[in-house]
Amino acid sequence: MLEALDTGGHLLNIHHSEIALKKGNRSFFESRLKLNIQNSLSDIPGVSLKGDFGRFFVKLAPGVAVDRVVQRLQKVIGIANIRIAYPGATDPQLLKVQIFEQIQSLTFNTFSIDTRRADKSFPFTSVQMNQIIGAFIHQEMHKAVDLENADLVVKIEIFNQRVYYSVFSFAGERGLPLGSTGKVVSMISSGIDSPVASFMMMKRGCHVTFVHFHSFPFTEKSSTYNAMDLVKKLTIYQNYSRLYLVPLAELQKAIILAAPAKLRVVMYRRMMFRLAEKIARLEHCRGLVTGESLGQVASQTLDNIAAISETVSMPVLRPLIGMEKDEIVKMARRIDTFSLSTEPYDDCCSYLAPPKPETNAKLHEIYDVEGKMGDWPTLLDTALAASEVVRFKFPETNSEDG
Repeated sequence: MLEALDTGGHLLNIHHSEIALKKGNRSFFESRLKLNIQNSLSDIPGVSLKGDFGRFFVKLAPGVAVDRVVQRLQKVIGIANIRIAYPGATDPQLLKVQIFEQIQSLTFNTFSIDTRRADKSFPFTSVQMNQIIGAFIHQEMHKAVDLENADLVVKIEIFNQRVYYSVFSFAGERGLPLGSTGKVVSMISSGIDSPVASFMMMKRGCHVTFVHFHSFPFTEKSSTYNAMDLVKKLTIYQNYSRLYLVPLAELQKAIILAAPAKLRVVMYRRMMFRLAEKIARLEHCRGLVTGESLGQVASQTLDNIAAISETVSMPVLRPLIGMEKDEIVKMARRIDTFSLSTEPYDDCCSYLAPPKPETNAKLHEIYDVEGKMGDWPTLLDTALAASEVVRFKFPETNSEDG
């Protein structure tokens, strides 16, 4: 539908998603969403933003491409929909003509009129507006009314003694505004699951700092490059990101020397969780995020999850825990991370992993291994000190070493 619009000045009416349920905290969530919208559009000149009666309006100067702005807004978490808004007459007899002129060149078979009257002092009810305007469109264009599944839905909003109508509407990402519920650290691999888990926490209002563990020089750097590309892709949704690249090789050497082969993966992950928690505290984050789905692989049994999680004291959030792989893949395709996640890479957890890893790890065996590893807390500190931090910013999207 955007192809039907020129680049003359337009007004976009933005509705948010869950904020209306927040009552006393609503202003906080709205201010957060407003800031996120401003950040998303910061590199596009000729765009202004203001809030009005529980919604936002983005005004575009002549020459600003409306499709570019709409596509940006569709990535801003917390937005329910974006509508091309036209100021309308308060007299329904005049308004019906304005709407008719707007839609007469469009192709559709069925239509409906959907009026929302927030201003109860307005002399016509929502039903009356629907009837007056719908009857006129039906009479002039000989189109059928369909209240359930119309080809064209005309939205009319009435508030503050003003009327706006919309013909073109575009779905937003919904969710809670980014940054409204706190900060978390996500342990991101180069696979399919953890980028999806990170995105799902963004939709719950969390700003995500990323941690990627690698086994270089024992493995190639392919997983590191994949992780960087994935974080760049996810930064579109949160405007800026930090990615910690943490070397795990020395810890893995100590584990291989001390642990039975079947316990290696569980031991790797225990050390990864400890390092992720250290980074979370440095970044003032309140929780850890993983892409674990119960029973999907050997390390994700209940016993192993318990044995790994007991290494940390902060909450571990697992948004994919009950999802099937097909559901996760579908989400990965939607957020455009699937193709990156399926490129070849060397996973640090696969380094010298046994063909039959332990699925029911026992804590006394794990403690025995850690007792044989020597001064592994110092190895944790050394790995943290050797970490690289890569920063990403959108709309710039270029990474900077830091």
